[in-house]
Amino acid sequence: MEDKIKDLSEKIIKLLEEVKIQEIKEIIDNLYPTEFTEVTDYLPVEQTIKIFKLIKDDERIAELLSELSSELQASIMEALGKEKASDILEEMDTDDAADFLGDIAPHESRKLLDLMPKEEAEGIKELLKYEENTAGSIMNNEFVSLPEDLTAEEAINKIRELSPEAELIYYIYIVDIREKLIGVISLRDLIMANPKAKISEFMEEDVVSVLDTEDQESVAKKMADYDFLALPVTEKRGILLGIITVDDIIDIMQEEVTEDIHKMVGSSEAYEDKLIKASPLTRAKARLPWLFVCMAGEMISGSVIKFHSDTLQAVMAMAFFIPIIMAMGGNVGAQSSTIAVRGLATGQLRVDELWYNIWTETKVGSLIGIITGIIIALVALVWQDNYVLGLVIGLSLCLTMITAATVGTLLPLIFTKIKIDPAISAGPFITTIVDVGSLLIYFGLGTFLFKILG
Repeated sequence: MEDKIKDLSEKIIKLLEEVKIQEIKEIIDNLYPTEFTEVTDYLPVEQTIKIFKLIKDDERIAELLSELSSELQASIMEALGKEKASDILEEMDTDDAADFLGDIAPHESRKLLDLMPKEEAEGIKELLKYEENTAGSIMNNEFVSLPEDLTAEEAINKIRELSPEAELIYYIYIVDIREKLIGVISLRDLIMANPKAKISEFMEEDVVSVLDTEDQESVAKKMADYDFLALPVTEKRGILLGIITVDDIIDIMQEEVTEDIHKMVGSSEAYEDKLIKASPLTRAKARLPWLFVCMAGEMISGSVIKFHSDTLQAVMAMAFFIPIIMAMGGNVGAQSSTIAVRGLATGQLRVDELWYNIWTETKVGSLIGIITGIIIALVALVWQDNYVLGLVIGLSLCLTMITAATVGTLLPLIFTKIKIDPAISAGPFITTIVDVGSLLIYFGLGTFLFKILG
């Protein structure tokens, strides 16, 4: 697939050089927006702008733009001019238009809004008022709602009038005279209903909705739990403000997973999916902060080794097993942390079950520790012919596994409890803690047992 996209982009570049406009238009017309986005990854920005200048249909431009990165959107809109840009924004879904305007300079967004029809501009301004990552910031305020006193036949006729203004019609929301959400009907149920029946007679009154101030991750979880195609968004009094559709939720889940992965590997910022194509300086900046934490932690590890240098000189073979102790501890800590962060994100792991979850993972660490501890103790005994060394290494590895599993589960849960993103406690942070802890256990136990048992 990648080769096909690359070949297609090369073909487009060649056609642009040969000014074969009609052939370019035919290719672009046959591409889905996501396919076009992949093609632009291989095109210079100037070539992408040329393509957009060839497309005359504002609706098609809006469709293709909505899948591109905010940086590329801004470059294209600037090249097309403010008049054209405002026309394209009119054709975009209000949530997509608000996302674009929220990413550019405020004075530029105001200029574009001033050029748009007042009603369209007001709808977008309402969305721009919301804080980022809230339900209100991702909702679309182009939806279908009907008063409760209509018949099924009247409702269908009304939908025919309203449908061009709505983004997608998955469900029909029923409101009272104050615009308060009181019911919902699926399009299928409406079509199958008796034409003369009042919609209030067969609507579903127990409506699942989200508040406009609710976090987008919570919205995504609710959508997944109920398997809905759309969720209504209300304010605290129950007045219907907009809808969030399943395609928006997929985008949110992708963003959240990307952000968590960046945090878990020690990046200070989530540079969306463009980090892989960023400059070396940008990529270095994203990774350095938590690596400094790692470096400081490993300096502490070095201090632990130096403090126990007498033991190390007396039993030089202990040095052979330091990498095993540290690596195994780091791996188990990362495994436990990943399970905890994943469980918290999906809602399978609850903070109110804190001690149960920690105790369960501690038992897992104990089981792993006993098995690996016995194996490494036997290896040390056979290799170095020293039963005390075998005992030290076996016990140290067992205790390190228990500590790593406990810390790997405990930190994400504590971070969640104090309202800090648990993803930042993973990766370098937990590895550093486990490294220092494993060395303290190893040398502390070694010094004690060698002194007692000789």
